[in-house]
Amino acid sequence: MQKLWRLITSLVFLLTLALAAFEFYRCIIYVIGSFKTDTYQGYLWLAIGMIAFLVFSAILFRRNLDIIQTMAHEGAHMLVGGLFLRKKISEFNAKSSDSLTANDTTLGYVASNTGNNIIMLLAPYMLPYITFVMVFIRLMIKNECLPVIDFIIGFTLMFHISCWKKDTRSDQSDLQKAGVLRSFLYIFTFVFFNLAIILYSLGGGLSEPVNIIHANVEWFSKAWQDIQWVIASFAK
Repeated sequence: MQKLWRLITSLVFLLTLALAAFEFYRCIIYVIGSFKTDTYQGYLWLAIGMIAFLVFSAILFRRNLDIIQTMAHEGAHMLVGGLFLRKKISEFNAKSSDSLTANDTTLGYVASNTGNNIIMLLAPYMLPYITFVMVFIRLMIKNECLPVIDFIIGFTLMFHISCWKKDTRSDQSDLQKAGVLRSFLYIFTFVFFNLAIILYSLGGGLSEPVNIIHANVEWFSKAWQDIQWVIASFAK
C-alpha cells in the first residue's frame, strides 16, 4: 500500500513539476519584458544583492558560513514542523563541518516527538523562508525605499541558493527518508514556484510595484489558464 501511495504521489509531483517549470518559463519572459517597459528596477537591485552576498561570504562570512548554512537548514525543519505542522520540537542541533569527528557525519538535526513527514523533511530544500519574510515586509515599504528591500531580498535569496547547493544531494538523509526520486520532484516543483513568486513580486518598477499577493494571483491565474488549455487540447 505504501509503495502504491508513493507511486501516485510521484506521478502527481511529476505533473506539478511540469506545470511549475512552464510557469517559471513564463515568469522569465515577464522579467525580460520588464526591460522593455522600464520596470526592471526590482530585478536590478535583486541582482546587486545576490552579488553582494557572494562578495560578503568570501570576505566576511567565510569562516562561519558553514555553520550558518546548517543553522538555516535546521531552522527550516523547525519552522515548518513547529509552526505550520504544529509538531512538538524537542531538540535543535547544528555543527560546522570542521567540528565533526571521524565517526560523526551529522551536521545537525531537529528532533520531534511526533516524527517527520515529507513536508518537514524537505522544507530546507524548497522554502527560502528568510527571503519570503523580506518579500512580505516589502508590502509595507514606501516605493522610494524599494531598492533597499530588494537588495536584501537578493542577498537572502543568494544565501538560500548557497544552502540549497550545499545540501541537495542524493545521499542526503532527508532525501533518503522521503525517497530520492520523489524528493527531487517535490523540491524542483517548489524551487520553480518560489522563484517565480519572488520574481513576480519584484515586478512593476517603482511607480506601480507588484506585491506578493498580486504575484500569487498572477501565477495561479496563468497556471489555471494553462491547465484549461491542456484539457481543451485533449478534448478535441
